[in-house]
Amino acid sequence: MDIGALLMDDDIPGVLPAKQARSRRIRDAYIEAGIKLLNSNRFNDLKISDLAEECGQSVGSFYTRFEDKEAYFRALRATAIQLCNSEIHARVNVDKLYEMEPGEALDALVDLMADLFTGPVRGVLRESLLRILEPDDPWAPMRDSAREIMRNYRRACATLFPAFSPEETKERLSFCFQLIVGALQNDLVNDYHVFSTRDHSLRAALKEATHRYMRLTDLY
Repeated sequence: MDIGALLMDDDIPGVLPAKQARSRRIRDAYIEAGIKLLNSNRFNDLKISDLAEECGQSVGSFYTRFEDKEAYFRALRATAIQLCNSEIHARVNVDKLYEMEPGEALDALVDLMADLFTGPVRGVLRESLLRILEPDDPWAPMRDSAREIMRNYRRACATLFPAFSPEETKERLSFCFQLIVGALQNDLVNDYHVFSTRDHSLRAALKEATHRYMRLTDLY
């Protein structure tokens, strides 16, 4: 995970400038440590001292890069969004979708979202989702990414499903996305169901459900 190549240069409130290479490396080490530790801990349980120990640094080095833990969380979220957007662009850009068969496009959507929700930034996504009712709505950037995915699908796949008109296809693709994300969000915060991302059961069920909903099973 190349954090240094992904962290935004734009101003993130509370994230202090890191102009020298060593300072950037330490900042990025803190971000990478947070992403790792949030996969097994809640954010409120993370201690600055534990983060510093994970990075081999002093507590003071944290506060010369982040004003407080909330600024640190904003940096984690910004990095997670960039990592997610990089995957989205690489895997379901319009050009790639134009080359896919209908079933392949649906499976690509399930696999992309399942990989994002179970990947290295799973903990950051969970914390952002659990804060969705806060005034700054940490989940808002994820919704922007979701809109980009659906724009690509609605543009490239509108004529792929012969059972429906292009307009109905677009509407049904939007429901497929809602179904996929809803199931994965539920798994993110309530990981106790029979179908789970801990194995491939949820992923397989979502593929079957989307294929049936888009009437692909009628073609075989």
